[in-house]
Amino acid sequence: MNKYLLKPKLGTIKQAFFLEDENGNTIYEGRMVKFSLFGASPFEFINHITNKTEEHKVGKTVNIEQGGNDLISFLSKKSYFKYDGIKIWDYLHDKGIRIDSRVSGNKIGMTYVVSFEGKELATIATSSPKGKSFITMDLYYDVTCEEKDLDLVFLVAFSIAKTEQLTYN
Repeated sequence: MNKYLLKPKLGTIKQAFFLEDENGNTIYEGRMVKFSLFGASPFEFINHITNKTEEHKVGKTVNIEQGGNDLISFLSKKSYFKYDGIKIWDYLHDKGIRIDSRVSGNKIGMTYVVSFEGKELATIATSSPKGKSFITMDLYYDVTCEEKDLDLVFLVAFSIAKTEQLTYN
């Protein structure tokens, strides 16, 4: 299994997500091609290992509050965007992806165990650069998977990073 770091750039109009290897080389990216005020925006998904580029329509993130200000309401928040016109969680589910969410062991954050057709495919865990706090920055994500699974795993990590939903199981 290889280790990667997903770095979302969400503070600009043109969102971008970069997956780097342990040497800091960008090996995968998802970036907005053109901002659309209304409706979905075109995103390019680029696998720098296989030199494969795909374009998909990615909608705005929709957050659904479950009501209340307690921890259970916070953890049950629903969040999604449309990917080529289909809610992302439905799209991934139809592809055979399942995500088991859990609170990370000894640090603040979440760990997601991603399986494909019943077989573990990857782990994705919230992270932050050394010396920075989770509170003062966009979250990064540690991603562990096989190189051959990058296309599907990147889409899952991209989806987790783009939404505000904490639990998926």
